[in-house]
Amino acid sequence: MRENYEQYSAVCRTIVNPVRQRIIRIIGRDTLNVSQIQRELDISMSNLSNHLSALHGIGVLSRKKEGNFIYYYLTETEILEVLEHMQRVIASITAKRSHQMTEI
Repeated sequence: MRENYEQYSAVCRTIVNPVRQRIIRIIGRDTLNVSQIQRELDISMSNLSNHLSALHGIGVLSRKKEGNFIYYYLTETEILEVLEHMQRVIASITAKRSHQMTEI
């Protein structure tokens, strides 16, 4: 059981980064090469490479080489649902806190 918690923590630590969440959402729309992803994010190539490596390392992304290009795609499309669910939970928490603050 402990291994599952460690793996869960590793995945959560990796996807908590806002840039990585954007990468997941961008690649969730289509398989893209590194240059295409970089243009959408407007970050340095070395920074993007680090983020892609982290997401690949936890198994969320896979890559394939075609000619001179490396393409990335989601291996676990359910991660999009996880991010959407997290967004709903955070919105709910924020709304409840806001409501509680108005009652004080």
